[in-house]
Amino acid sequence: QAKYNLVNEYLLVGVTEELEDFIMILEAALPRFFRGATELYRTGKRSHLRKTTEKKPPTKETIAKLQQSDIWKMENEFYEFALEQFQFVRAHAVREKDGELYVLAQSFFYEKIYPKVN
Repeated sequence: QAKYNLVNEYLLVGVTEELEDFIMILEAALPRFFRGATELYRTGKRSHLRKTTEKKPPTKETIAKLQQSDIWKMENEFYEFALEQFQFVRAHAVREKDGELYVLAQSFFYEKIYPKVN
């Protein structure tokens, strides 16, 4: 159900390690809402990012134990699916020209939602 929802209910789902491309695609697809977002992301202070001091990486044993859990396996499968979908959109829905991204063809539509009339 989560995979179905990702594909059918969301315009775009990004992943953290592809954040800049995610912002660029949003700006290309919805310029009215995201105009200038890429430049702001590139030049901003990024105060929203946490800077953890003395971060200790997990041991190999800890990672192995986590990866054996059914929950991790399901979460990882969904993450890989989301990453694949994002990379597909990036490869097929947008093109770059002179440092700008352009949406090739609008493969989505907006549906008006009307209030219920009693």
